[in-house]
Amino acid sequence: MQNFITILTFVAIGICIFYIFIQIAYLFVLNKLKTEVNLNLSEFPSVSILVAARNEAENILDCLNALDQLEYPEEKLEILIGNDQSTDYTQMLVENFIKGKSKFRLINLSGKEHPQTKGKARVLATLSEAAKGEYFLITDADIRVNPRWAIAMIATMVNGHADMCGGTTNIDANTNFGKYQKIDWLYFMGIIHSMASFGKNLTVVGNNTGISSKAYKAVGGYAKLPFSITEDYALYKAVSDKGFKVLQYPNPETMVFSKPLPTIKGVLKQRKRWLTGGMELPFYYHVMMFIFGAWYIALPVLFFLNWQLALALMLIKDFIQLFQIIIINSHLKIKEENFVQVMTYDLYLFLMIPLTSFYFLMPVSNTWKGRKY
Repeated sequence: MQNFITILTFVAIGICIFYIFIQIAYLFVLNKLKTEVNLNLSEFPSVSILVAARNEAENILDCLNALDQLEYPEEKLEILIGNDQSTDYTQMLVENFIKGKSKFRLINLSGKEHPQTKGKARVLATLSEAAKGEYFLITDADIRVNPRWAIAMIATMVNGHADMCGGTTNIDANTNFGKYQKIDWLYFMGIIHSMASFGKNLTVVGNNTGISSKAYKAVGGYAKLPFSITEDYALYKAVSDKGFKVLQYPNPETMVFSKPLPTIKGVLKQRKRWLTGGMELPFYYHVMMFIFGAWYIALPVLFFLNWQLALALMLIKDFIQLFQIIIINSHLKIKEENFVQVMTYDLYLFLMIPLTSFYFLMPVSNTWKGRKY
């Protein structure tokens, strides 16, 4: 029995130390990320912004107001909103807002469009057919863009000779639970941008995506792609597999803002969708997730065997994590660091990861805006 405990202790220590070394490496990669890119345009190509909306009465006006303030020539811009059979006041709110604004157009879906696909993918397939722009920008109805967003996203592709790009999604948070989600998103976006810097893009986040119409049509668009609960990854993979260049940089001008989810159940549903779609990601992604998950098994084990060492390792990791978030914030020109939430972020994850694992294994359907898949 004593030999077993000794072996278990060494294994737990080894996993924790290996994970901390990876965190240190991630810290150095974040610090070296390229952020100074040319986000100016000498000429303005035509742009179609595609927004999928279903039961977004609480958010749609914030989204539309932000899109209305974009610094992009109006004659080169169209904004298409796809109302996916909303049962609230989304349609009425959009109709009232866009009166007299020629760059906006509302398309109401009947539910019969593109029967081979579902949900958001079906909305985007419908909108893309109506879109006339040389480039498409895709965002969600619960997203608030910044005024320079369209210029910066298009400039990323035009000046970088790329056909697809991704920006950063941040969370507007004013509660403790929301601030933990903010850290979650920033940490996740930091990983995405870090992998992209090595030419190993993981995905492009669907609420902040740019793509040339040429690349979109070359892969057949959402009307031809196999259905996926993570439609953003399906599009990214198809574009990448075709050999088109994909760029992502952490930059404040390509950053958008979302609201935090109000409940733990909402976060669990979101994570279940991500994990389901994540099964399609490359092998190295699964290795990363395994190493990430191993920490949250090894450290509790070590707490039972040697709590002083476990606490020391946890504090080391938390301080490394603090500096990671500070660097991400610096790239994005975000002032606040949410020190308390960052230093207790691991406690949040020690709760959420077991709950996520349990919820993922539960025989419940994935949902998006009230629809089950």
